[in-house]
Amino acid sequence: MPGPETTPRPLAADPPEGRGGEMPKVLGVRDGVVLSLSNISPTFSIGVGLGIIGASVGVGIPAAFLLGLLPILGIALAYAKLNQREANCGTAYVWVGRAVGPMPGYLIGWITVVTQLLFLAYAVPLMGQYTLLAADAMGLHEAAGVTLADAPVAVSMTAGLLLLVGLTALAVSGIDVAARFQLVLIVTEFVVLLGVCLWAVAAGDAASFDPAWFSPTVFSSPSVMATGILLAVFMYWGWETAFSVTEENADARTSARAGMWSLAAVAGLFLFASVAFQRALTPEELVTHGEQGLPYLGQIAAGGFGRAVTTVVLLCSIVACVQSVLIGSARQTLAMSRDGVLGPGWAALHSRRRTPYLSTLRIAALSAVLALLSSGLGSLQDIITGAVTSVGILISLYYAFAALACALTFAREARRDPRLFLVTVAVPVLCGLALLGLGCYMVHSLWSSSPTLAFTADNGRFLTLVPVVILVTGVPAALWAKHVRKAPYFRRAR
Repeated sequence: MPGPETTPRPLAADPPEGRGGEMPKVLGVRDGVVLSLSNISPTFSIGVGLGIIGASVGVGIPAAFLLGLLPILGIALAYAKLNQREANCGTAYVWVGRAVGPMPGYLIGWITVVTQLLFLAYAVPLMGQYTLLAADAMGLHEAAGVTLADAPVAVSMTAGLLLLVGLTALAVSGIDVAARFQLVLIVTEFVVLLGVCLWAVAAGDAASFDPAWFSPTVFSSPSVMATGILLAVFMYWGWETAFSVTEENADARTSARAGMWSLAAVAGLFLFASVAFQRALTPEELVTHGEQGLPYLGQIAAGGFGRAVTTVVLLCSIVACVQSVLIGSARQTLAMSRDGVLGPGWAALHSRRRTPYLSTLRIAALSAVLALLSSGLGSLQDIITGAVTSVGILISLYYAFAALACALTFAREARRDPRLFLVTVAVPVLCGLALLGLGCYMVHSLWSSSPTLAFTADNGRFLTLVPVVILVTGVPAALWAKHVRKAPYFRRAR
């Protein structure tokens, strides 16, 4: 008979009848990879983010991606082992709650939901803006008296909200349907992105390929290296989406395989694209055109047609990311509802589609409200932008806690098995500590970058305080769930 160390202890009693139920097990490895890649949004990260990293590390972009991948792989290993022990769409919220304690676990869930909501509120108007830019790039420069390349915020917001409605309906209609839709987007993105990057490698003359680009010695100082790694880690964020749909997988091993395959694919793409961009663009060009890096490179390669196509695939990337985040956040709130920390409606499944339709609709509605409010309240827009900008601090925190949960979960078994100790304790803990250290460095760097506090999205002290406030506000929410809702989640099995 298995001992307590090999059988997970439930955090809560079984959900009452009608509170949840099973979702259909229809996803395979390919679907998990597609959902994870959509969340990571590599095309948008490359098209917009390479300039940001380049401004910090110069030609060390490939080295930053390579070094940033190492701690992420350790955390992915922890996710795989924890998911093997208990497949739950609540992922780190459930695992940390059981192994470390309900309060830290709840705060992990709180961070996940709040950051995803804020990201969606940020992405909705961005999605609308790129819709108009894509239309302009394809030749439609004006519609209803509005210049699309420089449309008012209200117009881009309306376009973004209309797309959000469609993506929400698609997510409710079935996870397999959404995965097939995202597969089309991902394939389109990758074909165009790889085509542009192949051209840049072959025809680029801004710099000759240098193997030193992949070496830690390329960085001018340890602080520059730390900044580059931290930015790279942030760009890998989203691979864990493969685990948020674990209860909808046809095979128990699907999430781990999908998570690892998505990391391998995106790491290869990041490295190849960073080399390609450095071959075709000077460091000054990369920084100057960072926010439009991919369309700029597309225009160099194929003129107006190249710019139009690359702008369209950037839109595809944002659309896929928004839907993937919507899917993941709905499953996170479903898991929290089953544990009683959220109302029972969040766990309701569609009678026919068996998707968490109320969670999906509520997440979409909340993000739409936040997006609309942010367009009229400059301070709220700064808060949302600041949260998205400095979310790396929170990412490092919940990855570190996931690593700790893995070590505590397998600690007793690992004493008798050196190999198990290596993969479930040593590697995750070292990687978790590395990410936590990077997060602390980011706090120090942001705080010291501004002499005073100002409520603007480019003020370092403000960017430091936003994630701290997100974390701290989770404490009264946890106390409410524990003492008012009497959530079973906080009554751990003895």
